[in-house]
Amino acid sequence: MATFPVLSTGAVTQYPAEMSSGQGVQVIRFLDGTDQRFLAQPKALRQWQIRLELLNEAEIAQLELFFTEVEGDGSSFTFPDPMSGTAVPNCYLAAPGLMTQYLGVNRAASSFWVIETYGQPSLPTT
Repeated sequence: MATFPVLSTGAVTQYPAEMSSGQGVQVIRFLDGTDQRFLAQPKALRQWQIRLELLNEAEIAQLELFFTEVEGDGSSFTFPDPMSGTAVPNCYLAAPGLMTQYLGVNRAASSFWVIETYGQPSLPTT
């Protein structure tokens, strides 16, 4: 399983770092207008927004190579949680491609979401 690359500084993302967690809920609506809700996942899953700015050419090349290796949102990887430092398995990228901005010589930026799953590439439901 691939591992998410770290920057030359040893960090995974740059500040402001945003993380959210949620638990999928399934809703069944009845003919009389009432509904029943139940948890679709046994635990809350996390999502991290990765914001990277002022990357040098080596860092952006490493990130692009990683996206190619995991085939965008096609393969799972291990993600080092920037908040706790623990390795989180079964993570996927939220988008099939990487959008990068080249701002100048040796200066690039990118932003994307990493999603924790139970082993299949599916976006959390709300």
